[in-house]
Amino acid sequence: MTSPPRRDESAVRSVRLLHVVENLNDQAVESWLLRILGRARTDYPQFHWTFYCALGKPGRGDSRARELGAEVIQSPVSLRETLSFVRELRLTIARGRYDVLHAHHDIVSAVYLTASMRTGIRQRIVHIHNTSMSLPTPSALKQAIVREPMRQICLHLADKRVGISRDALRSMIGNRKPREGRDIVVYYGIDTARFDVPPAVVSDLRQTMDPDGSSRIILFAGRMTEYKNPQFALLVARELLSRGTSVVLAFAGVGPEEQAVRALADKLGIGSNVKLLGFRDDLPQLMLASDMLIWPGQEEPREGLGLGIIEAQAAGLPILMSRSVPEDAIEIEDIVTVMPLAQGVAGWSDAAERILSGKRPDRHRCRAAIEASRFSLEAGTRNIMQLYDTAD
Repeated sequence: MTSPPRRDESAVRSVRLLHVVENLNDQAVESWLLRILGRARTDYPQFHWTFYCALGKPGRGDSRARELGAEVIQSPVSLRETLSFVRELRLTIARGRYDVLHAHHDIVSAVYLTASMRTGIRQRIVHIHNTSMSLPTPSALKQAIVREPMRQICLHLADKRVGISRDALRSMIGNRKPREGRDIVVYYGIDTARFDVPPAVVSDLRQTMDPDGSSRIILFAGRMTEYKNPQFALLVARELLSRGTSVVLAFAGVGPEEQAVRALADKLGIGSNVKLLGFRDDLPQLMLASDMLIWPGQEEPREGLGLGIIEAQAAGLPILMSRSVPEDAIEIEDIVTVMPLAQGVAGWSDAAERILSGKRPDRHRCRAAIEASRFSLEAGTRNIMQLYDTAD
């Protein structure tokens, strides 16, 4: 009689995670998830990741995700065809035998939660990355009718509701008291190794933005949208120039406001002092090469967190920001200046002059502070993976 094969005690059953995202195309959320995946691949090898891309469009991050061992699935049906979308996602969940559905689309995640019903999935998580609770429709009437029912679906079907800040979580759960273990704040984790850049690289990059080396460089980093308020940054730059402070205003980002920003810069007569850099994947280098980050986002609704604010602190880059960013994002208080938009261009220009005339913060101190904080990549990865404890 032969004995049964010996069980390998070191073998661990793979926990199958299905992350539903828009698509892997360099958005802040998806880029952050890829950084978490890179760390989790080594520290949490028992978890298998799949990205289900609701937009159904390939993204620049697809190949990176696959290199890290994840699967990438493009939805064959548009989210606008809601019933067909739900059917396709349900089939994907059932066929893949996923243990966890982790949805990253705020209240739109209600669609994904509905699709997961009666599939045998063991855990459903809604991740809230914004406070606006908006829907991808231009119809104000549809927004008003559908928003609250979808929020209620998220509240009742999700096992955990996870905000990237206290404000983000509150936008989903309202005034109710957070339930321990179910209503959770998990902060983004920053890969500070990306800020380990040779001085020569920083110097060369600075020279491309300010060839004669006579100006202070102000960086605007983020989507070029009306909500981010890039035109206000132009008005501040013009005011500084009129006062005799030589500045270059560099915009790192793409979006519908690009043409309007270019036109306004020319109209204000400061076109030569404005650099539209487009999409950049070297934001750490840009932050190290700049003298100040300007963040004049509209103050209502507030940002979910403001990832660029965390990254700027890791770079030791002084920040001038509006009240659009939750207080959670401020880790190094002495390099962050919060200025209400109500102070106007004059008030913002006064603050910018003070910052630009001061000494650059010690970068090593700032980086070490972020590495030791709740925003470290280690802490961010650990806190995300702990969400799945009940699934392994």
